[in-house]
Amino acid sequence: MHLRIADRSETAPTSAAGLRSNPRQLLVTRPRFCARLVARRSRFSLSLAWALYLSLTFGSLWARGQSEPPADTRNSAAWNLAKSDPHALVQAAIDNELKSSYGHRLPARYLLRKKTRNTDTTKEIVETSQGGVARLVAIHNQPLNAMQTQTELQRLHELASDPETQQHRRRNEERDAARLTAVMRLLPEAFINQFEGATQTPSGLAIRMTFTPNPHFSPPTLESRILTGIRGEIWIDPTNLRVVRIEGHLFRNVEYGWGILGTLYPGGTVSIEQVKTPECGWQLSHLSLNMTGKELMLRSLRVAVEEAASDYDSVPAGWKYTDAIDWLLHMPEISTTQASQP
Repeated sequence: MHLRIADRSETAPTSAAGLRSNPRQLLVTRPRFCARLVARRSRFSLSLAWALYLSLTFGSLWARGQSEPPADTRNSAAWNLAKSDPHALVQAAIDNELKSSYGHRLPARYLLRKKTRNTDTTKEIVETSQGGVARLVAIHNQPLNAMQTQTELQRLHELASDPETQQHRRRNEERDAARLTAVMRLLPEAFINQFEGATQTPSGLAIRMTFTPNPHFSPPTLESRILTGIRGEIWIDPTNLRVVRIEGHLFRNVEYGWGILGTLYPGGTVSIEQVKTPECGWQLSHLSLNMTGKELMLRSLRVAVEEAASDYDSVPAGWKYTDAIDWLLHMPEISTTQASQP
């Protein structure tokens, strides 16, 4: 799975993820950090969800269905491993996701629609080896008007002439990717997996397993604490050993810094889906995140995010950051149908 970076509203604010210091000492010695945490509430919560954000690619939601694998695949290595050693199968799938994560895969461009409690935007994303760039193309399913388009083009022109901003964003991307990779490596250790059978997807049968927290797992970072309070299902493609879907829900409180920094309440859900695209291989297709809680003991926390990505296409490997900006400046006008994709 890969980290969505280019769509962070063209900024990359610092989150609480990855902090290893004593939380009580942090409140005394880092008051500015606490102020940033309050100002960026959704970023704090989303960073927790990245613990499960395994670099996938979006598609339509798939209906669940239980079925037995056909005779010619029932005894395949993947199915046998799922039954005999589900931990090893998950480890293999995570290893494959890491091999195609940020910095280890070819760049791509795609259309990303993101809905939150207050916004509904569609952006064209272009990735490069120097970082990703986004152009806003629709708001609430409607293509931008002339004035909005001009404002967006002006922003891209300014970005192209500001190498300092480009470098800052690239450093943030690399830092976020490193944190994500660290948490991804913990997933096989953090959960106990159990084989449940097969489930039907548009691409064929997938191995379905459930996961519950491993009582012996000790989270090494604040970000990884969410893994102690979540359980759910993971689907794995038996041919490519890639994660097809992760669906989890919080079943108990997850506290950060003894509840001083924040608490996530039971009932929160996260759903992530990945599909194999014709041009760009496995890519994230859908993300749904809903969480409630509190931060700094007092402020309520409510995060609701829906993301859907489509229209994946390859990007020339030699493209630089400025090449992506130039393409976005001269890209064809997006149709209403494309902008309105769910």
